[in-house]
Amino acid sequence: MKAAPPTRQPNNKGKRFLVVLFIVLSAVSAHAQTAEQPVYSAEGTEAGVANEDSRSASPDFFIAPLAEIVGYSRIGPSFGAGFALGAGNGVAIGARFLYCADTESVYTMEITVFMRFYIQGADVCTGPFAQLNAGASIFNHEHSVSPPTEVGALSAGVAAGWRFLLAERWYVEPALRFGYPYMFGVGVAFAYRLK
Repeated sequence: MKAAPPTRQPNNKGKRFLVVLFIVLSAVSAHAQTAEQPVYSAEGTEAGVANEDSRSASPDFFIAPLAEIVGYSRIGPSFGAGFALGAGNGVAIGARFLYCADTESVYTMEITVFMRFYIQGADVCTGPFAQLNAGASIFNHEHSVSPPTEVGALSAGVAAGWRFLLAERWYVEPALRFGYPYMFGVGVAFAYRLK
């Protein structure tokens, strides 16, 4: 009688490490330099330069729910949703979480930190930006289709986008990114600026 092949046990040690990494990254507080904020009218247009009291205000803080199409597989794209938290004017830092699934039942949880550079200057928080991302991607797949690694991988990449203000505190932000272990990502965030 032929013995059944041994079954593979999941690598729980790697998953525990990535979960701990996520918790640690989530607990890190972000500090950024303060800068002069423009004053907006009720219609959301710039009304002039901020007064002395608002210059000492805290930097631009934002929370951004997002949707994205990501190229994790050669077979087809992954579709995901998540959120980003960040702070800063001119240069912003923050954290991002994305959960996505593809058509082959490969689920990916992506946890990254980012540093964003607004192209128009050190005292702005709108317009075109370039961004560096680094973190971890955790995979859970049910079929033989395999992502780049079995459980997870370090994630790094670059992104470019544009932040369009809709009103004083609301914005929409389309972005495109490239990196590893994904090939590309294209998405949009619609978010709220906290003051």
